[in-house]
Amino acid sequence: MTTKADVYAFGVVLMQLITGRKAVDDTLPNENPHLVTWFCKILNKKERIPMAIDQTINPDEETMESIYRVTELAGHCTTHQPYQRPNMGHVVNILSPLVEKWKPTCHKLEHKFPTFHGVEDIYGFDQDMSLPLQRWQTM
Repeated sequence: MTTKADVYAFGVVLMQLITGRKAVDDTLPNENPHLVTWFCKILNKKERIPMAIDQTINPDEETMESIYRVTELAGHCTTHQPYQRPNMGHVVNILSPLVEKWKPTCHKLEHKFPTFHGVEDIYGFDQDMSLPLQRWQTM
């Protein structure tokens, strides 16, 4: 629809990554089933953020600082008024410095698939090939 709707959706994805929750979860009887509404209440009190983080993350202090930045960004991306949301260029500028901190490590012996920059390529694409050529090879 609009780029601001895309920014909102990306903010929801960030919230899902941080919390491990679905965007809408009707199985939560006493809580608000809408992630954005629930998450924004959490953002109002910074000391509550650690309790909202997906337990599988188990962040150290440095990672926690990155999570605070991402939670703040997610909140800005999902503001009610579209004109108050950042553009994706701003989002990239905020997230880019965090990429190296969150980059997964690669253990070659554990891989079952070819890798590209430490990430498993489960689809078997040749990352050096142009996209149009890959499309024809997979058909």
